[in-house]
Amino acid sequence: MIFGSDTIFPMGKTRVTSERRVAELALQVGRAVYGESSAAGLTPAQWMALRFFARANRFSRTISAFADFHATTRGTASQTVKSLVARGFLTRTRSARDGRSATFDLTARGRRTLAADPFEAVVRAALHLSPAQRDRTASGLRGILRELAVERDRPAPALCNLCGHLSANGAQGFTCRLMREPLSAAELEQLCVHCLQCRAT
Repeated sequence: MIFGSDTIFPMGKTRVTSERRVAELALQVGRAVYGESSAAGLTPAQWMALRFFARANRFSRTISAFADFHATTRGTASQTVKSLVARGFLTRTRSARDGRSATFDLTARGRRTLAADPFEAVVRAALHLSPAQRDRTASGLRGILRELAVERDRPAPALCNLCGHLSANGAQGFTCRLMREPLSAAELEQLCVHCLQCRAT
């Protein structure tokens, strides 16, 4: 059987439901990336970490935020991040906000490696969809992630420009009301684990 088609199961003669087709196709896309993730000698978890720290905003580049994003334990996330620091892909800096936690940023080596990320094949494949199709697909997948976050009582990271904490200040730019700090236009496209997704569609 080809997942995502209208093929029926041979035994039960039951048509595959649309919600199952969506879930199976999402799984297939993930597996397509996972199968190529040994590139550059990195594990799938290490690739996920590089992608996360490249996309996360300044409030979210922490081990705990990565653990939430990756749906794993703090201990496992810590080991993944430490291995990337040891190999020169990430740098560790003490947080300027509280002095107790640390933030992580990609090094030049990390950015060069991420430029050859096997995930980019999926990004290129998405270009074959029309802009409207891409918007609808992204909206649907965000909805699935929100439902999973509620069911599992976990935060669902999203972009600041979809967040209910975002406040526009006219010519002065933007402010995160939760963190009580200004945001640049570029930061609105970054991932945030503190995002309240009441604007997401």
